[in-house]
Amino acid sequence: LLNECVEHRLPLICFVSSGGMQTKEGPGALFAMAVSNDRITRCVRDNDLPVVIFGFGDCTGGSQASFVTHPLVHTYYFSGTNMPFAGRVVVPSFLPSQAIVSNYLSTTPGSMRGLVKHPFSETLDQELRAVDAEIPIPTETVEGVIERIFSGSWLPEAVDAAAESTVDGHHLMGKIDRVLIHARGCTAVKLIRIAKRRGNSVVLVQSDPDMDSVAADMLGEGDEVISLGGQTPDESYLNAMSVFAIAGRVGASALHPGIGFLSENEEFARACRDRHINFIGPWARNMAVMGNKSNAINTALSHNVPVVPGSHGILTSAEVTAEVAREVGYPVLLKAVHGGGGKGIKVVRSADEVRDAFMTVFAEAKSAFGNGDLYLEKFVESLRHIEVQILRDRHGNTRILGLRDCSVQRNNQKILEESESVMLPADLERAAYEHARQLADAIDYLGAGTVEFIYDLPNNALYFMEMNTRLQVEHPVTEWTTDISIVDTQFRIAEGESIEAMEVNRRGYAIEARVTAEKGVQDGDGNIDFVPTPGALEVCEFPEMAGVEVIATIAEGKTVSPFYDSLVAQVIAYGENREDGIRKLKSYLESIRIRGISTNIPVLTRVLDDEVFIKGEFDTGYLPAFLRRTDRDAMLAEMEATGATGQATDVQIEGSKELKVLSPQTGIFYSTASPSDPPYVKPGDKIPADQTLCQIEAMKMFTSVTLSSFNGSTVVYDEDRKHKVVRVNQVNGSQVNAGDLLFVVKPA
Repeated sequence: LLNECVEHRLPLICFVSSGGMQTKEGPGALFAMAVSNDRITRCVRDNDLPVVIFGFGDCTGGSQASFVTHPLVHTYYFSGTNMPFAGRVVVPSFLPSQAIVSNYLSTTPGSMRGLVKHPFSETLDQELRAVDAEIPIPTETVEGVIERIFSGSWLPEAVDAAAESTVDGHHLMGKIDRVLIHARGCTAVKLIRIAKRRGNSVVLVQSDPDMDSVAADMLGEGDEVISLGGQTPDESYLNAMSVFAIAGRVGASALHPGIGFLSENEEFARACRDRHINFIGPWARNMAVMGNKSNAINTALSHNVPVVPGSHGILTSAEVTAEVAREVGYPVLLKAVHGGGGKGIKVVRSADEVRDAFMTVFAEAKSAFGNGDLYLEKFVESLRHIEVQILRDRHGNTRILGLRDCSVQRNNQKILEESESVMLPADLERAAYEHARQLADAIDYLGAGTVEFIYDLPNNALYFMEMNTRLQVEHPVTEWTTDISIVDTQFRIAEGESIEAMEVNRRGYAIEARVTAEKGVQDGDGNIDFVPTPGALEVCEFPEMAGVEVIATIAEGKTVSPFYDSLVAQVIAYGENREDGIRKLKSYLESIRIRGISTNIPVLTRVLDDEVFIKGEFDTGYLPAFLRRTDRDAMLAEMEATGATGQATDVQIEGSKELKVLSPQTGIFYSTASPSDPPYVKPGDKIPADQTLCQIEAMKMFTSVTLSSFNGSTVVYDEDRKHKVVRVNQVNGSQVNAGDLLFVVKPA
């Protein structure tokens, strides 16, 4: 069927139900799935024709699972479809309806392209609503989807920006008494700090590893911390239904979504208000426009806000991408519409890179964000990252608080943020403020937001990049220079208050440093990379200093979890001018005492002392260049010094020839590359020193463990001979701490 569709240049449309397929195929289905996956990938990649699947009935198990789960397939389900995907192992009677019925699962990001009305049962959705008044029901039909496909517009259209919650969010705006804080780490610390200052009762939701967090320790009488369950973000903070269940049980009238996780998820915001929970953030329609980068760019264009030259729309194929890139001129930047955090983005420098880049970014975006839509823009080689902080209330009052320069970055992640930009001319600064105001007013924005711009240095041009419809990590920088509490104002706007009387007076200078639990390592070419260092804090002291604010999620005796990002503290320094602020921040960072984890403080202090940074004449490529010319050995040694006890060199087991292999860091132990792959090693194997024994994941980064990786100035394991694996001491997926026993080996 795939071949037939390719020959006639037709999209492939299938209706799939189990029909006993799993029973007929049995274990052989596992092998059929691998073949099907490969065929689908090649078909879509090589021919740019859509594959669209409608699942119905009992859509479970078998090789047809390739079609409904493949990232390049656009999958829809009939309303009322059973979809446990468990074959003979789990039958529907063992699972609740919320876990198997397509209507419920349609709200899970990445689960499907959309839900459609059942074509043979006009009353089905009404009957489902009679059982559960809140069950999601479809708005689209099979015919509508197919018509769109044959008209050539097979990518689903953006959510109507005018559509809003079925509940009028305005009537939820009232005095907030009990607020649920859906955040972790530094963000949770800041939100609790402000909520308690306001006199609000706090309900903090945390994952299992975060239940004894610094944020939880801040709670007092009348407050609660409740576990979301699970360890990973998917199991905890991204589990919206658990959040709603807790909010209903504790009687929270409002919810602050924090930073990250579901904070920019329009469906989450809409569902909050549908459940009569005051969402402390923008309208869902704001997220629908600005959360989709293609929509955001088109909104900017329609209001004469300059944008980087590019596709200004979704790219439907690698061929279209190549054509747009040729018109714009290489190099170009291929970006995911729903991307962020440095994911779903790739520089393409020539036409022969387009096809591979398109497929790579598409797959990464589909996996990370549940949506593979891509767009393209000109890659600006030398730029500064500028952002404007805005506040806007329900009454239409917009306030521009100021700008921040976030050009000191590593892998698209900010590490230093300043309250002014040394290189941005005054006329472009005024233009940035006016453009931010235009966009906020154009979409009737609500709450705190940040409009981000690219300052193209060679061409002295300012381009709109995106709008973050949430609080930013670096917001304290602007709070210090305006004396306006952005978080407190978020609460007041959510209560329906007007900010018409707010006056913005900018003064002085502020700079924020992000302290992360990382250490530096050099690769074979001498380049510096950074790896996370979760672990237990033996010493942790943040002294008090005038003009310095600390938002820390670490304390003595606490443990930095391997399950989340590496940010452990934000340090903000305020000064009369840039020179004063830089001096104060450097002085404070040098006074911090931390032992038990490595941090990036040695990197930060060296940057703050660097002549290029002090002069302010640099672009976003500054940090990699700085790391190439700094005294790397001294910096890496200083980072290593605060970490957990150094790598053990005495690994001999007394009275035997056996040697211990101890975990080099805290993290999650993986004995296989994937659940379906064989283990890296097993007892009895004779292995060379450079063979991978296991992988340890910490903060979404994987470190391969080999015997040779323990050898430095001291040889711990002889690299000239093989070793026999005597024992594997950990199970796949278990958490290990630095120094835990992983393996026992002996010379072969």
